Parts: sequence; structure tokens; C-alpha cells
Amino acid sequence: MWNDNHKQVADSITVISCLKTGVSGQVTAGLIIAKQDFRPISGKNNEERGALSFTLRDASGTVNVTCWGTAQFVQQIAQRFHINDVVKISNCNVLEKQDTEQEKLFSPTTSVNFRISVDQKNSKIEPLTYGIDNFLAIQQKPVSDDGDIVSLDKLVSAQTSYVGRFVNCLLIIKTTPSKRTIVTKADRTVTCCEFEVMDNSKEVLRLVMWLESLADLTYGLIPKQTILFLTDVKVKLDSFTETLTLEGNTKTIITVNPDVPSAHVLWSFAQKLPDDILQPSIKRVSKGNTSKVPLSSITKELTIEEIVDCEPDSGIVSAVLTSFDCTDSKRSVSKRCMGCNKKVPGLCAKAECFGKDVVSFYDFMVSLTDQTGTIDNVKLTGESAEKLIGVPVAMFEAWDSDTKSECMDRVLLERYKVYFTTFTMGSGIWLQVQQVDSWVPNIQSVSTGA
Repeated sequence: MWNDNHKQVADSITVISCLKTGVSGQVTAGLIIAKQDFRPISGKNNEERGALSFTLRDASGTVNVTCWGTAQFVQQIAQRFHINDVVKISNCNVLEKQDTEQEKLFSPTTSVNFRISVDQKNSKIEPLTYGIDNFLAIQQKPVSDDGDIVSLDKLVSAQTSYVGRFVNCLLIIKTTPSKRTIVTKADRTVTCCEFEVMDNSKEVLRLVMWLESLADLTYGLIPKQTILFLTDVKVKLDSFTETLTLEGNTKTIITVNPDVPSAHVLWSFAQKLPDDILQPSIKRVSKGNTSKVPLSSITKELTIEEIVDCEPDSGIVSAVLTSFDCTDSKRSVSKRCMGCNKKVPGLCAKAECFGKDVVSFYDFMVSLTDQTGTIDNVKLTGESAEKLIGVPVAMFEAWDSDTKSECMDRVLLERYKVYFTTFTMGSGIWLQVQQVDSWVPNIQSVSTGA
């Protein structure tokens, strides 16, 4: 129980949802649930200034806060307060939310239509010294509903559909988190924390925390014993490993060991897994599996069911092309640097590749179906795709949407003889198409009696 003095002070605190814009002297308090890195800002007369943003939560809602002032003042706040600390802000400046694209992409989603500005001259931020239990009670309650969770097998089976999007995930830590320091192209030192995660679909992805606050929060957490509820984690395609990854960034909010039924179910599931599940399972795709191989070495004919069950190195399957979309150029054509031979979004950022050509190539994700089942994880690229479509990639890129639609109608739902090799992405098997031939039925002669 608060004593009378504390109660009097507590009564002056306005809960987040009741703050008003344009009203001076307001005091609020909350649990820090997200925190961005310190940002240096150029001030007048070359004065070193800075900004720091974080997200506060109480039982009534969430709000984004930005602290402004000299670099020294803001850095002191950054060093003093961390995720899961409870703070009080006096004389906070409540402003209308900036409904900009930048805020939507780089700031956590909040429950209110305003934001808080903390100014060095007029505002004060300090630890809350009373009533902390009221805030710690919501520490393990996710800000998102667990009905919005996207499972890892759904992400993987959707191929690249989720790349670039923010999703909510409920995950168990699979491998011990490790920290590493990276120097960016802008000569800025960044600390990240990365580890593997999984859910009860048994699919495995790599999770990378790029913010110092998120790296500190997750570093040291125990595999198989720690559940993470990730709100707005970004789905990315790692061009180096050619695998889907999850990225915690300035928009992400993490709840450690959330107190929700679905988390309890996942924890119970994890305890039944063998200890060898803690070994890393995501490896870089070997070039031998995805590069062109002699077709003479691919001889064994298989069904989709046999491919999934036996995971062969290569094979031949007679199957119908049941998923193929060439109307979206972003999902049909990629670019590759001729210097390092890596897939790149535009020009290659590597210094040693400066001046090297970047070429376009076909890069489709397709699905194949036969009488035994369907496999969605199929890459159709390069010459194999060119043979199917019938024109070089440069000509394809010049096609209008109607011509691309006609091409899709021509090849979709047709049966083909597909030569393939396999590789592993995440915890599933993927096919790399080596050649696509028209399917010729094996017709046997039938004799009839006179």
C-alpha cells in the first residue's frame, strides 16, 4: 500500500489514455517496453544534440516518447533507463501523432493518437519509486492479441510473400543467443544479437536483433526455457544464406515469457523436445546443390511424397505446375552482381564490387503437384525458367501485363517432366529446378481379340 504522501503524488499522475494535447504540467508514468538507439543531431552553432525514443505502457495503453536535448543529456537518459524500467515523466509535452510513413515503418504501433515529447529545459524523467507492482503486473502481457500470431511454417510455405512485412510471432529460443559487433558502411558500430527460434510447427528460423536494447534484452536468455512474443518483427530474405530470417528493429516490441495460454502450450511442447534440438540447424546453402548439374547424373524418378519423405539429392518428377505468377516483376526477376555472384537489390554494396555489372535473371517460386501431394518450395530460375517462358529475361521485362498474363495462362496447370536438385532452407527441403521438359505420357499398346 502507498502511504499518504505517495498516494497524493500518485493521484497527480495521469494514465496514458487520459493525457490531453495542449495541456501543460501533466505527469505520467509507465513501463518502458521498447527503446531505440541514441540519435545524434546537428544543432545550431555546431552544438552536439541528440534524440532518444522509447515506448511507455500502463494498464490503459501505450505511447511513444522522444527525449530531446544536448547529446550529453540524452545519452545520460539512454544509459540510465532500459526496457522493463518504470519511469515518471513530469511536465510532459503531449503532441498529436505524426501520421507519417516514417513513423509507421520505424516506430512501434501505439494505442493512442498522440505522442510525448520530453524537453531538457522543461520536462523531467526519473525512476518511479512507488506503485511499481502495478506496472510490473503487465510486464508479461503482450501488447498484441495472440490470435494475430503467424506461425513459422506459414511464413516458410508462403515463400517470399511475407518478405518485407511485419508480423507477430510466438517463439521458443532454440540456440544460445550470441552477440557480435558490426561496422556499417557509414562507419557506425552496431551491436546485434542473433539466435535460432522455432514454434510448435517445428519450423526453424534465425532471429536477429539489430537494436542495442533488444540485443541486451535477449542476450543470455536460456534456450528451450524462454518464450518470446514478438510484436511487429520484420520478415527478411537473407541474400547470403538464401533463407528467411526475422529481424527485431525499431518497430518491434518483445514480451519475454508471456503469460498467455498459447505460450504455456508452446513451453510444454518445447520441454518434450530432445536436447539435440539445441544444435544450430540453419546452414548456408551449398553452391553444389543449387548450381547447374549434368542432367545425365539425374536419373531417379520420384513422386512428391517420396521427395518429401526421403529428401533425395536429386531426381525427376512428373508434376503439374499449380503455382506460378509472372505478372509481378518483383517476384519474377532478381538481380545478381557479377563481381561476387550474390543476389542484390540494386547496385552491390561491397567495395570490391564497385563498377561490376549487375544482371537480371529469372527467379520464380513455384509449386508442383502430382497424385501424391504438393510441394510449394520450388525455385525456378535462370535458363530453366527461360526455356519454360520462351524468351530471354530482358525481353520478358519489356512485356506488358497482358502479355505476362497470357504467358501465365499458357504454362500454369500443365504437366511437366522436371529435373531437380534439392537444398535445405530453414528446416524444410526445397527443390532447385535444373530443367523443365514437356510431359509425354507413357502409352502402352493394347491388343484386342478378333
